[in-house]
Amino acid sequence: MTTLAKAQQQTLANQAEHYNAAQAKAAERGPLHLITFWTNVCRKLAKDALEAGDPEVANRLAAHLNNFYRDYTQ
Repeated sequence: MTTLAKAQQQTLANQAEHYNAAQAKAAERGPLHLITFWTNVCRKLAKDALEAGDPEVANRLAAHLNNFYRDYTQ
């Protein structure tokens, strides 16, 4: 494994550790905090994909949220 690959692997491990801790903390604070956590994570994924020139993630998130809204308002 190259030095770059090891660094990327470590970055992903650090990110996973951070997100796991943040998710656990949000869950302890209650459902609305957990919703906010997941909303922020999903928005970041969509934003990063858009900045990389890939609109698919944002489009899928928007479609999912639209369906969720419709499911619970009808």
